[in-house]
Amino acid sequence: MYKSVKEKRMKTLYKSIFVIGLGIISLTASAQKDSTLIRQVLLERDYNPTLQDASKINTTPFIYTPTVKAKDFQYISTAPQLKLGNNQLGSAESGDIKTNVDFNKKRGYVVLGAGSHSNIEAAAGYRILNSATDRLDIFATHSSTSGEVDYIDGKKYIIDDVKAKHSATKANLKYQHIFEPSILSLDASYYNTSYNYYGNSFLPSGSSAFPFDITSRQKVDVISVGAGLRSSDNNDGLLKYKGSVRYQYFKSKYGASPTEDGEKGGQLDLDVDFYTAFGSDKTIGIKGFVMNQHFSDKDRAEYFEDAFHGFTNITATPYIKFQGANWDIDLGVNVSGLFDVKTKMLFTPNVKASIHVNDVNTFYGEVTGGANNNTFLDILQENRYADPSYRIWYSKTIFDAKVGFKSGVISGFEFDLFAGYKKTNDDHLYIFGSSSYYNAYGYDGGYYGSSTENSYWSNVSSVLNANVGTGHVGGLLKTNLIPYTDLSLKAMAYFYSVKYPNGTYLYSPTEATYNPEKKAWGRPSFTAELRADVKPIDKFTFTLSYLYGGGRKALGYNYSSESYSSVSMKDINELNARAEFQILDWVSIYACANNLLFQKYELQYGYPLQGFNFLGGLNFKF
Repeated sequence: MYKSVKEKRMKTLYKSIFVIGLGIISLTASAQKDSTLIRQVLLERDYNPTLQDASKINTTPFIYTPTVKAKDFQYISTAPQLKLGNNQLGSAESGDIKTNVDFNKKRGYVVLGAGSHSNIEAAAGYRILNSATDRLDIFATHSSTSGEVDYIDGKKYIIDDVKAKHSATKANLKYQHIFEPSILSLDASYYNTSYNYYGNSFLPSGSSAFPFDITSRQKVDVISVGAGLRSSDNNDGLLKYKGSVRYQYFKSKYGASPTEDGEKGGQLDLDVDFYTAFGSDKTIGIKGFVMNQHFSDKDRAEYFEDAFHGFTNITATPYIKFQGANWDIDLGVNVSGLFDVKTKMLFTPNVKASIHVNDVNTFYGEVTGGANNNTFLDILQENRYADPSYRIWYSKTIFDAKVGFKSGVISGFEFDLFAGYKKTNDDHLYIFGSSSYYNAYGYDGGYYGSSTENSYWSNVSSVLNANVGTGHVGGLLKTNLIPYTDLSLKAMAYFYSVKYPNGTYLYSPTEATYNPEKKAWGRPSFTAELRADVKPIDKFTFTLSYLYGGGRKALGYNYSSESYSSVSMKDINELNARAEFQILDWVSIYACANNLLFQKYELQYGYPLQGFNFLGGLNFKF
């Protein structure tokens, strides 16, 4: 009897490995079979809504509740740059998924919302199959905007306002099958985004020519297929495992100008983790991943040599975990092989530890590191307006150290105090650039080099490579001691050390051409987020959020002196409100008012965001 069960488990394990192996082979084969399918340049998603899933495939689905936090942002310790929770212009998005639903009664949802600046949001999802062993979800989201925004100090320039356009649509399909002791998941998605490079050209008022295109929409399509296999909770075998493989084909419409074709290509990601218990309080294992980014065969050296060179990152992380009664330690090391124009090896730590005191207090710390791939899919999420003339190269985080203390000693009140320092070589800083920067523009408004009107993007984020040290200190507190209210506050201060390696930059002029100042261009020195969720009655929720980000400097171009100079960017100082009322158990109504202080500011230099804007809509469950 025991032997029969064991043999069945082993056969099931072999079948599981065979299934995921077939997925990997088929995906790789399809990539090699059609080289035309493997080309791209960028996909960018700083402007992308938070396209959250209808559910995590192994849990009961949730319903979309659109949190239109307008320009809600988050400064990330790994790279403290503004990152919005939704459309940067303030349009609505398919927001956080909050409401649990008994899918024996309700299997789907629809969200519809619209507001000022032609802001539109929509989301829909349905669980087609829901059994003990199989689940199949289909869901989609959409957000778009097309409204006028004013340039900061616009009267000084040839154009003082502009229409900022953006849309993002994503359709998803997810399937999960449980065949003990493993769980297999498959998914596929199609993503489309479009936007115009509407950023300020900074040509002075009275210029006689405007050779820029600020109306054409860049378009990016991404097709993604993935598979995953992991041990289930019922797996009592010696070896536990989880792994996934994903291939993303991406294609952009335009390149360095609206007269050039964009790049096409693909990205293959493979992740594995094998681990086993070692004694009663230890776990030993090894993680690994492979990332390969490749591009089309177009003339990659049109502007810069090796501008679209392929890149592969192969990393292995052996580790051991110790767990005591009130402490735990993870010890590991990242070993990376980086295959680019030059092949390099990188060794970085992966160590984490925490000590728990009286179950309510925790001291914690970690030192990690590794290569930052900076793929075009990554950059699309970070800054869609990055210069499409070349790829942003990988950077190396030599170490990222953090320490902190968090406590919940008072019931209903929690806080977290933390600090850290990170050193990243070949980091990328965004500065002002034009796709025609290699042409000389004079203060008199004349321009030289091209005779074609509207043949260049007026403002793209060029990259300045630097070795950047980033320190931060901050705190987070949460409380529900105020009646009917959940309150949270997070504040962080940053300080930087910037060095330009060898006095030059990848695909950039020398330091002297720019500015002798060494600053973390575009990055903040202080950020704060305050959020209060008030629920005076069961069916009504009111949310108030305040966002602040200050101390940012931009490196911009001055046409009068024909040189780059440091510019102070406007502080982010924004107040937003949202209200939702549950009419029936299957329908609710919501309304949002964003930027109530009527502030003007930018995230990327020259790209102003919406001022005051509002949106309202309905949520349906069925």
